[in-house]
Amino acid sequence: MNQTKVMVAILEMARMDSGFPPDEAISKIAAMMDRLDPASATYWQEMNTLAKIGATVWNLAHFGPDPHSCSAGRA
Repeated sequence: MNQTKVMVAILEMARMDSGFPPDEAISKIAAMMDRLDPASATYWQEMNTLAKIGATVWNLAHFGPDPHSCSAGRA
């Protein structure tokens, strides 16, 4: 499935409210991180990406969709 189709599928799931609650989503992300292969050449990149996704879920759950609520000082 290409990236555009994946993004559309994610948006459709969100519209149907069939996503996970934030705490469960973060737990699932942590489990995915735990299953990554440390010997992989992309390990740190994948860990960083998943950690940022987890941080995004956390921020949305705790601060809402306002992009300025917790990103002050970011360039």
